Amino acid sequence: MDIKDLAWNETQSKRFNNSLFPRSIRGLIVGKSNCGKTTLLLNFLLRPGWLDYDNLMVFGKSLFQPEYRILKKALEEQLPKEAIIRLFDNGDEIIEPVSYPATGLNGEKPNR
Repeated sequence: MDIKDLAWNETQSKRFNNSLFPRSIRGLIVGKSNCGKTTLLLNFLLRPGWLDYDNLMVFGKSLFQPEYRILKKALEEQLPKEAIIRLFDNGDEIIEPVSYPATGLNGEKPNR
């Protein structure tokens, strides 16, 4: 019986990660609180030329942090990496939307 080599050919992969990383990568970022894990991850994911990815899974206990919520929403909206970086760069200029009551200034419901 002939055995055929069915191994994946890495040279056919279309990934363009930084030369410090292999074409296919899985990793863990581990460290104590406030040591820069989120900053490192965001740089890996968003800086041009670092990681090229189609599928991203992030696991952690702190995914409620604003950085992860913003990243998740931006990726769901298919924003380019450059636009997501601008969101973080201009975060102090972005204001929260204000909720107004369903009544008008005089306490009347607006006509719809």
